[in-house]
Amino acid sequence: QQRFDAKQINELFQYSTDSSLKGYQQRLLLELIYGLGMSLTKIVNIKSATPELDEGRVRLYFQNSRYRDYPFSQPALNILKSYLKLIDSIEGHNTFWINKNAKALSTTQLQNLLNKYFEAHDLPAINANELRDLSVQHFSQEGADIRSLQALRQFKQLRRLQSLNEPDFSHLQKSFKQKHLRSTVLKET
Repeated sequence: QQRFDAKQINELFQYSTDSSLKGYQQRLLLELIYGLGMSLTKIVNIKSATPELDEGRVRLYFQNSRYRDYPFSQPALNILKSYLKLIDSIEGHNTFWINKNAKALSTTQLQNLLNKYFEAHDLPAINANELRDLSVQHFSQEGADIRSLQALRQFKQLRRLQSLNEPDFSHLQKSFKQKHLRSTVLKET
């Protein structure tokens, strides 16, 4: 059974963003993990971002000068632009995720920011990987095809999606009873 449904997560996107370093970071984490299915390990390695190459897209630069373009909603782009303006005003920063003293944030610090965001909105803390898996499950429940899910999570093999697609055992059991060949064989014996 899932701890969070799509409605609860989507409500988090409706709250106004606190116009502070922490506020922008929390909202961007939600956008990157749930919206794009990125892992914290990948997120912490973002070095810079270029918003709105064209409408609804962002280019994220990672270590070793690699970059990738991602779809980004207009509200997310606005938050990203505000965040970039804010960190540009912090002297001495040389990476994307920083504290007010221009020191780089760690994966643990980003996870803590995410937990505090959930707790501030009366939800239990969540592991970034759980939130990432929920994004695939909710996207699938809304009718996304398997190739879109594969692209979202950047899986090379489709079998890695199987465990994320439908975590609910009762749903699996119901499908088995209705459609699986073994189910009819078991009924006849």
